[in-house]
Amino acid sequence: MNNSRRDFLKVGAATSAVLAGSGTLSGAVAKEFASRTKKIPSASHFGAFYAHVRDDKIVDITSQLDSDANPTVMVKALADRNSSDSRVKYPVVRKSYLEGKGRGDLRGKEEFVRVSWDTAIDLVAKAIKKAQEKGGNEALYNASYGGWAHPGAFKPNALAGRFFNQIGGAVRTSGEYSNGAAGQVNPSIVGDMEVYSIQTAHEQIIENTEVMVLWGADLYKTNRAGYSVHNHRCFDAYEEYKKAGIKVISIDPIYTMSAQEFKADWIKIRPGSDVALMLGMMNYLYKSGKYDKEFIEKYTYGFDKFLPYLLGKEDGVEKTPEWAEKLTEIPAKTIRQLADIMISKRTFIAGNWAMQRAHHGEQVDWSIITLASMLGQVGLPGGGFGFSMHYEGGGDANSGKNTVGGMSQGGGDKVKIAIPASRMSDLINKPGETVTYKGKVIKYPKVEFMLSAGGSPIGHQPDVNELIEAMRKLDTVVVVEPWWTPTAKMADIVLPATTTMERDDVAGAMSYSADRIYAMKKIVEPRYESKDDYEIFTMLADKFGKGRRFSRGRTVQQWLERLYKRSSAKREMGISFEEFWKMGVIKYDIPKSATKFVRHEAFRKDPVNNALKTETGKIQIFSDKFASYGYEDFKGHVMWFEPAEWLGNEELVKKYPLHLVSPHPTYRIHSQLDNTWVQNVHKVQGREPIRISPNDAKKFGVKDGEIVEVYNDRGSLLAGVVVTNTIRDGVVAIEEGAWYSPEDAEAGDSFFGNDQRKVRCNSGQVNVLTSSRPTSQMAQATTANTVLVSIKKAGTVSPNVAYNPPKIIGA
Repeated sequence: MNNSRRDFLKVGAATSAVLAGSGTLSGAVAKEFASRTKKIPSASHFGAFYAHVRDDKIVDITSQLDSDANPTVMVKALADRNSSDSRVKYPVVRKSYLEGKGRGDLRGKEEFVRVSWDTAIDLVAKAIKKAQEKGGNEALYNASYGGWAHPGAFKPNALAGRFFNQIGGAVRTSGEYSNGAAGQVNPSIVGDMEVYSIQTAHEQIIENTEVMVLWGADLYKTNRAGYSVHNHRCFDAYEEYKKAGIKVISIDPIYTMSAQEFKADWIKIRPGSDVALMLGMMNYLYKSGKYDKEFIEKYTYGFDKFLPYLLGKEDGVEKTPEWAEKLTEIPAKTIRQLADIMISKRTFIAGNWAMQRAHHGEQVDWSIITLASMLGQVGLPGGGFGFSMHYEGGGDANSGKNTVGGMSQGGGDKVKIAIPASRMSDLINKPGETVTYKGKVIKYPKVEFMLSAGGSPIGHQPDVNELIEAMRKLDTVVVVEPWWTPTAKMADIVLPATTTMERDDVAGAMSYSADRIYAMKKIVEPRYESKDDYEIFTMLADKFGKGRRFSRGRTVQQWLERLYKRSSAKREMGISFEEFWKMGVIKYDIPKSATKFVRHEAFRKDPVNNALKTETGKIQIFSDKFASYGYEDFKGHVMWFEPAEWLGNEELVKKYPLHLVSPHPTYRIHSQLDNTWVQNVHKVQGREPIRISPNDAKKFGVKDGEIVEVYNDRGSLLAGVVVTNTIRDGVVAIEEGAWYSPEDAEAGDSFFGNDQRKVRCNSGQVNVLTSSRPTSQMAQATTANTVLVSIKKAGTVSPNVAYNPPKIIGA
């Protein structure tokens, strides 16, 4: 898209309003100008909005202010994304694959050929049947992960799963990237995943909390977007936090957006040492006698089994504040002060998800829960802990009503293999080998066929180069996608899907407030030859004689009406689907009682009748079940395990002296919107920024605004330097989600020999540098924040072509 078009989209309706109100247009002309513009309601992960459409073109996006209290700039980028030059316009097939030569080694390097929809669907069906003949349905891998592509009912991953289940199933994903470690451990510790649970209401925090500890949580940044449709009302609550005089402490290697907003005290912890800090605090609380002994005895199990470790009687190393100081680089005096203020004041610990995306990440939430138990404030108004305050308006009071659900994946899956989310490369590379997972053993099958819909594994998977090498070993890779994402460029067959704006759908608002239902109306007609995911998978199911079973003979509109019937709007309020569709949004009232909700209050009041769903009905400081697994790197209680890569590894630091963290993006959801103008707000010379402290910038001889190469043994990338005082020395940060772009798509076979790891990413995709090392034998989750790197000046660089489509013959 040219710059003039981008600029027009940015100003859009604002310019229209100026023209209409100026003296350059007569009133009649202004009215005619406005009458040609339709205002269509829809919704996105970034908030509810109206699309202003003229002559089937989106001329502006404005927020639905009744539903979005504090709109973000990101919603403005949706129009740009819809008409982006990076759209997949036609069904295409990689040239060698179409010629029957295979040549998986050329994936990502050679041109595609435009084909008809019939040809493309026939080829996909043929590839599936070929894989089934070789290894049954265990030879099929459904890599369609999560539901972030659309906030509505027709999520591509659900439709992909529904299709595969019609034909007997496929290998699928268990767990997730967001909470791959904590999600497998927390239910056994405290009876619930916690990371997605309803949080203590904002009103209770405002009224009762004296100290809030942001332990790695960045409420302001990560609440800018959500899994469903964000209302951004949490930002109003944060203003009340400030007025209430809550003391905020941020324990984080970065002085985050939230720390700045709250003017928080900054504890500049060394990455990967949080568990050590908590153990030091726990040791002090116990030795000083300040911990809540009554709470421990009444509400927890196994403290006596944990205590010998804490006191060093198990391993000869007492976990004192002085011991923790050496690991965390936080003075022992400060560690004691932290414990003292948290035990003496009503304290709420807001945990995060990033810390558990690290080596031995299973220990982090468990440590926070154990520490909070010693503080004794769990279940008290404004006290205890929460792991979801930074996610989708955590703390919003809940309506208690049903919004709308989504398409189910249905039954029929006969494949019992589900691999941990971050084990994608291992699945392909290690057929016949086994992996431990939650006390069980999984054997990897021989996968031949992979399909990805509505997501980009070359982006969210760790160790991008390892994944690329693995994908080149497969017989067939199919991608269903509206844009030429890095994963689409690595496919054999690419099927163009419509965007959210080119289809009808419905969505509910907020995982926690559940207070609205949105009509997501088709805004413009499908571009080029794109089709809805629903139609695409119905066509595929037809090739196996399962089309009617997949669709149940229903149109999209009939499905939407059916899903709507289950909502409280229909069942309790009696609003018909037709009325809802005309209104565009339905709002539920929030009962006053919901503002009084306190997490774990019922358990605290009556731990017998409101027992937790754990082994003992109590908080498990020790788990006999976990101890029985016999894992070397995961035991029956919280422990400090030294990470494989961290600043405490003196030998490795000599080679790679900087710890790299990869926070969530400020102007994206993962990789979404990276191909839009809004990225210009923060990109540096078209690359993802790398934040570095002034001392480190001077040490490495780099300056603000320069392009540098960031590298380790796994790969290298280009990033733009941002020198800032908001990151501690020894740490650099690159936000995740930039689109991967090899500096020379053919370099893997020519200049660099045949070594994918020497192909430099020109765009700044941080997972080029991250490791596929698992958290432990327990959860096998991602360790994306356990990374050491070095940097150097980049020298001469070529243009970043991450957002350009590949060469297509016949287009």
